[in-house]
Amino acid sequence: MTTNDQIITKNADDSLLWQALKRSEKAAYEILLKKYYPLVLNYGVRFYKDKEFVKDCVQDLFIEIWNRREYLADVVSVKSYLLHSIRKNIIRESSRLKWFREADKISDDHDFDVEFDIETYLISREVENELLQKLRFELDKLTKRQREAIFLRFNQDLSYEEIAIIMDINYRSVVNLIHEAIKAIRKNWFTFLLSSFLFIY
Repeated sequence: MTTNDQIITKNADDSLLWQALKRSEKAAYEILLKKYYPLVLNYGVRFYKDKEFVKDCVQDLFIEIWNRREYLADVVSVKSYLLHSIRKNIIRESSRLKWFREADKISDDHDFDVEFDIETYLISREVENELLQKLRFELDKLTKRQREAIFLRFNQDLSYEEIAIIMDINYRSVVNLIHEAIKAIRKNWFTFLLSSFLFIY
């Protein structure tokens, strides 16, 4: 088996796949596409509700990556690179839509729809509906940027550094967003259960 054959297996490390992609190895590109297309799409539709529009943006992103493969920079995390890129693409492309010019642009105050893992945990254990509704009420009181940061940290298991890149903010801002979000929830309700899941210290 050649070195390239080893690199382009589906279990290869992302950094190896990225380097293989830059060498125009189509198999590496296809593996990354299959691995990350659903995740990138899922992230995109959380803050822009038109799924078909988001699909177009995601497809354009992966086409652009292939077309510019020889000029791609090395990346520390393929996952965070893709999420950062789709976020920028959606904001840019949405502003170009004629009908969208009459509305507010997606900005730092964009909507962000997310079901947190803790909700899934409660549902799976058949927690009474009133209790679950109260938790959702508390989560809905978070700012949209807090929701996005929390989603990336706990649902996507990304580091603060990666989140900073994706959201185009500095490291300290990410820490503050997540810290203030969790503090707000704990202050209002459910401290004992949340502390079992949200490990930021």
